[in-house]
Amino acid sequence: MKKIAALVLMLVMASSIFAGCSQKKPTGKFLRVAKDVELASMDQHVATDGLSFDTIAGTTEGLYSMDKDGNLIEAIAKSYSVSDDNLVYTFTLREDAKWSNGDAVTAKDFVYSWRRLVNPDTASEYNFIADVAGIKNAAKIVTGEIAKEELGVKAEGDNTLVVELERPTPYFLSLTAFPTFFPLNEAFVEEQGDQYALEPNNLLANGPYIMTEWKKGYGFKLEKNPDYYDKDAVNIQGLEFRVIKDHQTAVLKYENNELDVVQLTAELVERYKSDSGYTQIPAGYLWYLSPNFDVELFSNANARKALSHAVNKEHIATKILNDGSRVADFIVPIELATGPDGKDFRQSTGTYCEYDKDKALDYWNKAKAELGEETYEVELLFDDFEAVKKIAEFVQAELENNLPGLTVNLKAQPKKNRIDLMRDGDYDLGITRWGPDYADPLTYLELFVTGGINNYPNYSSSVFDQLVNDSSRGSLSSDPNGRWAAMIEAERVMLEEDAACVPLYQRGFAFLINEKVSGIETHTVGVPFIYKNVKISD
Repeated sequence: MKKIAALVLMLVMASSIFAGCSQKKPTGKFLRVAKDVELASMDQHVATDGLSFDTIAGTTEGLYSMDKDGNLIEAIAKSYSVSDDNLVYTFTLREDAKWSNGDAVTAKDFVYSWRRLVNPDTASEYNFIADVAGIKNAAKIVTGEIAKEELGVKAEGDNTLVVELERPTPYFLSLTAFPTFFPLNEAFVEEQGDQYALEPNNLLANGPYIMTEWKKGYGFKLEKNPDYYDKDAVNIQGLEFRVIKDHQTAVLKYENNELDVVQLTAELVERYKSDSGYTQIPAGYLWYLSPNFDVELFSNANARKALSHAVNKEHIATKILNDGSRVADFIVPIELATGPDGKDFRQSTGTYCEYDKDKALDYWNKAKAELGEETYEVELLFDDFEAVKKIAEFVQAELENNLPGLTVNLKAQPKKNRIDLMRDGDYDLGITRWGPDYADPLTYLELFVTGGINNYPNYSSSVFDQLVNDSSRGSLSSDPNGRWAAMIEAERVMLEEDAACVPLYQRGFAFLINEKVSGIETHTVGVPFIYKNVKISD
């Protein structure tokens, strides 16, 4: 029956294609993907999570994209040139790119989008990234000092985009592949108003797929975009995403050939790791404990250092997760960025915060002596996902066992609530994570600069700030060797000297992927999954 149903579906899909159409006919097949979270936003200036970025990147393209190996490849840009001082980039855009309403994609679409990003009225949580990219006047526009029209970006005709930077930014080009910097059709977005991106009919696409369905709480569907300039490279009819929060249910649907891609929890890894569809995928997400410096206990450096040595991370990575995740005794992940010497950042620096019960106890006793108390009670805040709950329970046990006199109470919250509480400083100790937006150590180090929106611990160090500023905006920004050394020192200062946070693990993922599926591209930086080149064999 399943084969008959699949045949009927293929015939229906095939009948929808007009005879004589010059484009390559799609196979009629959909890649069926299970996700344990709902799609948060299709507005690229509102989105902050991986699934949203995956989906936006499936429907929209920016100046550049990434190939399967993480190398930049042309998308809307055909080419670029850069001035001798590395401050002015001039992009030549392709002339055959269209929006799904028939409008041409032009340089003005990038100007409008980037101005919308930094406009204080947009209140984008990612508006800081325009300044990270070095775009002229971005920081002043975000704070309302000058108008958005002063941003260092302009259109010279329909197919030439000129970007002016305030300082040389080695990773600027890689950021153009990040969804926040994708173009927007001004007339369409303004017409939609506050309804923009809330439903499929409130969206336009210029990429491989168009969103055709979005059932909140259930899932969504993307279908091949007939107006995409590279439509002949798209081999499937589309993608179907199902929200299934119970991983066991998702696996059963996979076994029944109702799904092609499902993620595995630790228990399921043990059951399916010999399955032919078992796949481990590395990731750049770094999970860490964030102590609130405004809480009396964690204002003490020795108390924070005690935390940093008190948790057995190997147990978390190999027993609780068991999905390819790795112990993190660092904040800048493995395989994130390569230095001027051709080595990975982690090959050039040390590790910190290793699990050591004796060292943890020594620091803890010093902290209690300095603070004058023998017992303390703190609350551990975390996301209300089952895997995170297990980690929180283990951290609770480790801290209470290895730091005598410490009581840890657990507080589970939906992710958005947890983030809001941490940003407001309304917590004691929290479990959080960060995924890299671009291939440079600054994507992590800048999290902890004084006053940063994502500086949950409220850490402040003039030494650390100076090192980061010199690397990103200051005297070392155009000195590859000097900035690399400064970033190595910045990580050491925040972890070894100040214990600003407690790294736990670098995430890996375990999946079951149908053997007939190929071409899913995974990335540790930027967009986690790119589906343009997916193929499904017969």
